[in-house]
Amino acid sequence: MRCSICGAKLRKAGDICTTCYKTYVEEEELKKDKKEVYKIKRKYSIPYEIVKYCELYLIFVISAIGCWAFGNIGEGFLCFLLMFLLLGIIFFWDKRIAMATKATFYEKKVVYKFDFLFIHIERVVRYSDITDVTYYQKMRQKKYGFGDLCFYAKGVIPGATLLNGFQIKNVEDVEGTLDKIGEIVRPYLVPEEK
Repeated sequence: MRCSICGAKLRKAGDICTTCYKTYVEEEELKKDKKEVYKIKRKYSIPYEIVKYCELYLIFVISAIGCWAFGNIGEGFLCFLLMFLLLGIIFFWDKRIAMATKATFYEKKVVYKFDFLFIHIERVVRYSDITDVTYYQKMRQKKYGFGDLCFYAKGVIPGATLLNGFQIKNVEDVEGTLDKIGEIVRPYLVPEEK
């Protein structure tokens, strides 16, 4: 007889091998973990969004000046109108993305969800599978107190740990948030073998 999940040869009569059964039991345990401990959301800030796209403004202003200098005033006005329309769409889009992104920490797992339009991503990562949590900040983010959090998990593909982890951009008070995550996750981390 063979295991109905992995196809391994079974020594005793049955449907599933001990390895697959152990994995199944662990997954069922994780599903039962519903006690919420901490939540992180992507932050949306209009002043930050305005600063974030300052290069785009510069391009539009130069284009509008070019239209006025080599065309007519109507083309320059149209260029400004297009700029405000495009930036309005970008701001709306960024706000919806921020509302769709969150990570919820439970007693033994973290669940990352991104649910926007037709994209539905949910990743469940056990604390014992997390290899590293780090952050980075761009200069503009640092000015507004934001940062990007990266969660790295044990990967099936060597060197591709972020594929099993996740990233949340524009987290408010990123250093304080990282400390809080460390307090939650640290007891479950398995020390590295030397």
